[in-house]
Amino acid sequence: MLDQIHLLAAVTVLGVLEQAYFSLQVIYARRAYGISPPKVSGPPDFERVFRAQVNCSEYFPIFLAILWQAGLFFHQGLTAALGLLYLYSRYQYFMGYKESSSGR
Repeated sequence: MLDQIHLLAAVTVLGVLEQAYFSLQVIYARRAYGISPPKVSGPPDFERVFRAQVNCSEYFPIFLAILWQAGLFFHQGLTAALGLLYLYSRYQYFMGYKESSSGR
């Protein structure tokens, strides 16, 4: 059984680590701009980092559900590869979103 899900599990762990990285970026931005929780507004630079993290977190449960269903019912290898592509795309999205609009 484990040989049928090990790639899905690896992509899941990588996704969780990516979400943790995004959350750490918000913590660093809070410290840099002096925004203490639960406030979510402040300088535009902080708000972009916060919003990028929230946007990524909102879709993470949907990603996990689709990843596991597709991997179990169709093809694990292809699903894991597409999952990695999604995680890379989310990372690119996060990095682009947190840049100022003039720097994009």
